[in-house]
Amino acid sequence: MAYRLFFKKSVKKDLKRLGQEIARRILKEVREKLLPDPRVGKPLKGKDGVLWSYRAGDYRVIYTFSDKDLIVLVIRIGHRREIYR
Repeated sequence: MAYRLFFKKSVKKDLKRLGQEIARRILKEVREKLLPDPRVGKPLKGKDGVLWSYRAGDYRVIYTFSDKDLIVLVIRIGHRREIYR
């Protein structure tokens, strides 16, 4: 019962901005920690539990998931200073 990982098209730009090494580290962490249990992150306030945030060092992964379809959709990845704007 593993979740499948999908990315919004704009995430590609987010990863390019971060640089190859940081992007690789974040994606590895997402695969190892987020896919087995998407609830490892925390729900964003005011979003009715639809959007979640996962902390990967100084970076945040904003995502949503579906237990019914067993998917995790990554919406944004960025530095914690800028991601919530």
